[in-house]
Amino acid sequence: MIKLLKDITILFFSLSVFTLGAQSTYRGDKVAYDLINSDQIKSCILSPLESLIDFPVIEMDSPERLLLQFDDLGSELMDYMYTISHCNADWTLSELHASEFIDGFSENYIENYEFSFNTKVPYIHYDLVLPNQDFQFKKSGNYIISVYNSQQPDVVLFTKRFMVYEKKLLIASEVHQATLAKGRFTDHEIDLVVNFLNVDYVNPIRDVQVAIYQGHNWSQVIRGLKPSFIEKKRLVYDFEEELSFKAGNEYRFFDTKSVRYKSENIQEIISGTTDVFLLYPDYPRVNKVYSFYNDIEGYYVPNVMDKRDSRIQADYVGVNFCLKNPSILDEGDLYVYGGLTDWVLKEEAKLVYDAANACYETSMLLKQGYYNYTYVFVADKTEGINSVEVDGSFYQTGQDYHVFVYLYDYDYGYDRLLGVKKLTTRGVF
Repeated sequence: MIKLLKDITILFFSLSVFTLGAQSTYRGDKVAYDLINSDQIKSCILSPLESLIDFPVIEMDSPERLLLQFDDLGSELMDYMYTISHCNADWTLSELHASEFIDGFSENYIENYEFSFNTKVPYIHYDLVLPNQDFQFKKSGNYIISVYNSQQPDVVLFTKRFMVYEKKLLIASEVHQATLAKGRFTDHEIDLVVNFLNVDYVNPIRDVQVAIYQGHNWSQVIRGLKPSFIEKKRLVYDFEEELSFKAGNEYRFFDTKSVRYKSENIQEIISGTTDVFLLYPDYPRVNKVYSFYNDIEGYYVPNVMDKRDSRIQADYVGVNFCLKNPSILDEGDLYVYGGLTDWVLKEEAKLVYDAANACYETSMLLKQGYYNYTYVFVADKTEGINSVEVDGSFYQTGQDYHVFVYLYDYDYGYDRLLGVKKLTTRGVF
């Protein structure tokens, strides 16, 4: 840990922030992913305008808006631009031309920015509201926003996914303890009925797609299921194992709003050119009894004590993570994971063994605020993200689920997003 702290400032500004296995905007199969390809971009959040801790989805032709905000650790003001792309239900790029899904311009400048004020780590804060006076959405479905420097239009700095839906369907659904004995105490099961009401379809087996996400975790999704029963315009999805999620565990948390007072889970604060927060060592919870506490579903909220505007007055601080006694590292790696890593695997969040402290550690540069996080295990030669190996899975865990129902539109050749439903297990068990 001593060496880690000695080099921490250098480490923070030299780390390459990239998504494992992704070096461009899209992979070879043209599937859209969330990416951050610049080590200068931090605290990149796309959320509903009213809440930083909710899924990035809005209703079309409604007052609802999304807010994109991010910080640039560079000292020079940049002419950042963004472009909007439409995607199919499986996040492959659709064949729609921009003029077909956008009323206005699909490429525009990000004009709102402010310089940080009285911070040890200087940065420029940018934000953008979607949609805005430059464009409106004409089609529902999956979307991705890509941001780049106008001087280097071929170099994408980051991308974020979001959805725009039409309220055309009636979705009846519930989440409960798993039916099958093997998942009775570890899984959540979802039952789903979709009523198409006045919406016509040609072939529901082929044309209707359902996607269910656990929280904001893009890697935890069930899709591709066909209805188990069809009655006129009523589709029933009644499965056991096929519609079950590992319930996981509550997220861990820490609070860095103050550099003067240690909050819960903060072991020590080290002042310097960059302040450093040492978290108390974490231990695996896989073999422990479930313990309830309120979390914020893996998100984070930038905040700073005794100052008015956390957007530009919250500083960047080092946060040191320590996980002791993991027993699953023979054939894989451990990462810190959650909203603080943009829901992707990051090289800077990879844990490295420190023999002196018998601890798997990493350090990240994070904006002051309240954070949720978890540890995930990634087995060698796979891209599967597994949090159960470290923290276990308990059916009592509070989880949010988001159900999305798509219908293929033969007239325009794209997947319409016709219904959205949010479920929660909070207060159920």
